[in-house]
Amino acid sequence: MRVQARATYEEGLARHGRSLAVLDARSRALGVARLALAAVVVGLIGGIVWGGLERWAWAALGLLALAFVFLVVVHARVHDAAERAKAGQRFHSRGLARLALDWDALSAESVRFRSPDHPFVSDLDVFGRASLMQLVDATETRFGGERLAAFLSLESRGRWPHDTLARQAAVRDLAARFAFREGLASAGAVLGDDKPDPSGLIAWAEGSETDRTSRFLQALAWVQPTLVVALLTTGSSLGLSGGAITGICVAAITLGIVTGGRFAPMLDAVSAKESAVTRWRGMFAAIEREPFDAPLLASLRATLEGNGQRASEEIGRLERIVGFADARRNEVFRFLIGPVLMWDVHCAFALQRWRARAGRRLRIWFEGLSETEALASLGGFAFEHPEFAWPEFAEEPLFEGRGLGHPLIAADHRVGNDVRLPDRGRALVVTGSNMSGKSTLLRAIGANAVLAFAGAPACAASLRIGPVRVATSMRVEDSLEHGVSHFYAELRRLKRVIDLARDPAESREAPVLYLLDEILHGTNSRERIIGACAVVRELVAVGALGAVSTHDLGITALERELPGQVENGHLEEQVQGDVMTFDYVLRPGIVQSSNALRLMRAVGIDVPDATECP
Repeated sequence: MRVQARATYEEGLARHGRSLAVLDARSRALGVARLALAAVVVGLIGGIVWGGLERWAWAALGLLALAFVFLVVVHARVHDAAERAKAGQRFHSRGLARLALDWDALSAESVRFRSPDHPFVSDLDVFGRASLMQLVDATETRFGGERLAAFLSLESRGRWPHDTLARQAAVRDLAARFAFREGLASAGAVLGDDKPDPSGLIAWAEGSETDRTSRFLQALAWVQPTLVVALLTTGSSLGLSGGAITGICVAAITLGIVTGGRFAPMLDAVSAKESAVTRWRGMFAAIEREPFDAPLLASLRATLEGNGQRASEEIGRLERIVGFADARRNEVFRFLIGPVLMWDVHCAFALQRWRARAGRRLRIWFEGLSETEALASLGGFAFEHPEFAWPEFAEEPLFEGRGLGHPLIAADHRVGNDVRLPDRGRALVVTGSNMSGKSTLLRAIGANAVLAFAGAPACAASLRIGPVRVATSMRVEDSLEHGVSHFYAELRRLKRVIDLARDPAESREAPVLYLLDEILHGTNSRERIIGACAVVRELVAVGALGAVSTHDLGITALERELPGQVENGHLEEQVQGDVMTFDYVLRPGIVQSSNALRLMRAVGIDVPDATECP
């Protein structure tokens, strides 16, 4: 199953490597040919100037010049093909890195999406190194990465279960479209490792400012170059001196620089140096060509073709305008040729015409691209993990997982467990010895809920989930800077979970799915048991459902106090002689063993067998 995905990536990586080797050899040959042709041209020019060659030499020179231009065009195409091959290699190598859980080979820039105020992303390793985002992310654009982050942080729930089912159908569709996902990612990877922000371009495209002098400037942009060219060709025959001609040309250059300067902000906003957005035409074209089956994907494709405007074609037109505008980056052209031709003015008015025609749709196009790219990443995750189950969505709140494992643990080390929270007001109290897997079990519940709501398959044999809101209190950090103790920091986290669970408007539709690890472990055992029991009672009373891990067996009395609502489960170690192992299997009931003293001795701390301090 996963072997097939690995073989596909390995074959693709080798195929692109072979193509790149051929293209590199071809590029070197073309470079040598261009150099040789240039040497012949220089020699021929020398022969014409100093050797008095016949007229045939001029014809030969023209043919050689055309041949040189032809080689330049072919060389550029070979270079572009090589860049696409490198982008294809990147796609396949990243797929292999995800399969191997090679976190160092994958980008961890998603750490920027972490927020200490979010209900769960820090506790469930959603962003950053060794995270769900790293495991899933195959986006190549800034907007695509942000959209995928929004899916994984559950920022927009939409209509339950319609929107989640629509995403899941789209992810299923994309999982089977390997060639499309490769083409989409490769087109984006040609942009390079950075993900340029198109926000500036979009803001410009949605603007509506007009230039009151536009008619005059448009006329001037054609009149000045015509007059300068006529002056240079006929000025001497009209009796104008060289100084006069030079003075007029300097005046024209000055006027061109001053006039073009007023359009500099507009040109900079769309410049290829400032934003590579115009080079994303290939990504739009890939989406427009693909015959999707999933309704969500078909609607996203339709946003790129609305009002008779195809996004790829309009972006292509913008790309050509920007290409002309970027000629101004050559200093000679910028300060001599460009001002004479009023180049910036021509480019600015071409941009204004493009904005009037297509600017208002640019944001819609990028939103469609970003969502398609995020869904394609989830589709790649499904392709890489065919053994994972597609979740079923229930109308009522519940969480029922069979063979539930943690997706960030390698398959040969992962252990699946059954977890059942069949309706509102349910709690699973998990006891167990140190290192037995309590925290991992809770994170597996949360991570798979996140994947399910995003539309991805879950790391389970089966998963049935209803409308719930995930909230956690697991990794608690104190703060010396703000004078916050570990215990007080945990209290604030617990208060946030309880407040979310108490919210009547939200809880009516989607109660909280809470995950509380080592609850209140920052205080003494007596008060810890009293406080933890109070927290669980409150969450059960308001209809929340979830799991709590603890070392305190006193909390397990809640099963007798709230029969049918609280259930005990445990994980334990196995000891054979002096060897202690763990099977990470969740069993019913209360743990009967403890390994704290045994672990202390294992690391070299000498402790007696006494049951109390001497």
